[in-house]
Amino acid sequence: MQHAHRSDHTRRYPQAATRGSRSRLRHLLGSLPALILALVIVGTASATPAELGMEFEVGNLGFAHDRAPGDDGIPDDEFQLGGRFWGSYNPTDFLTVELIADRDQVLQNSITSRLKYRGDRVRFALGPSFGVINEPDQVVAPGLSAEASVDVLPRLNIALATLRPLQPDLDSDGEYRQRFDRAAISSYGDNLIVTVLFEQSRMREQDDGVTRTNRLRRYAMQAEAFEKGAPFRILVSGEYHDRSFIFENDDDATQTYGALVLGTGVSYEPTPRFGYSVLLESGLYNFGRNDLLGEFEEDAYLFRLRTGFTVSLD
Repeated sequence: MQHAHRSDHTRRYPQAATRGSRSRLRHLLGSLPALILALVIVGTASATPAELGMEFEVGNLGFAHDRAPGDDGIPDDEFQLGGRFWGSYNPTDFLTVELIADRDQVLQNSITSRLKYRGDRVRFALGPSFGVINEPDQVVAPGLSAEASVDVLPRLNIALATLRPLQPDLDSDGEYRQRFDRAAISSYGDNLIVTVLFEQSRMREQDDGVTRTNRLRRYAMQAEAFEKGAPFRILVSGEYHDRSFIFENDDDATQTYGALVLGTGVSYEPTPRFGYSVLLESGLYNFGRNDLLGEFEEDAYLFRLRTGFTVSLD
């Protein structure tokens, strides 16, 4: 009888059942970061192979988070800080548990926990991601992070990654949604890896009835050169960045600028337990589009500098 009562309630109140399912899903996803953090700590303290890493970045290549509709020109003095911290460990030969805390120029703050599987030709990862402390009225914004890569040929790999919000679109002030997509194809040589990729990052938020969207579309071709047994790797990339700040529901405005970017970097691993890297992205030619059409930035130097290290604890 109790089972029949639940089924009848579900038929009469389908929205309540849906809300209950969503609530249970969010509760489950909300508990996963704490669980994975505990697993990372336990794995770090045990004999299981583990890794810790940290990155810092600074630059003025991009719009500031507080961009306003009345602002004009391509920004050149809006320096922003960012960074990332991650920890991971391998409970088995084919599984990795990781936790990532990230401060991104477009997506702002997030914490992501994932379980990763590594096969001979297939690798994938899945786990919850949470925007944190980006707006005072919404401390946490839940999402789902997923990655997959396949070796379609012995020296050719296809990789996809995505971040999707678990909540519906914006409907009140103080809310925000984070979204990220990535697609890449890599070809492996004896001493060279060439990658062609597309990325899109988007942060939407609502404030005083105005929907603000900070968006970056990145097209890149990268070449990473290395010598087997040598501690150095060199990275060179040619990129096009299409950056937009879109204002809706007020005086609609779409401020966009494109940038031709040269990336140069080097990584150094003096020991198997420690690695260091530095990457510099330089805007070679910057030009306005949409509401910034006719704007050029020729005098200022637009750049992003990123540096970091990894430590192996096995």
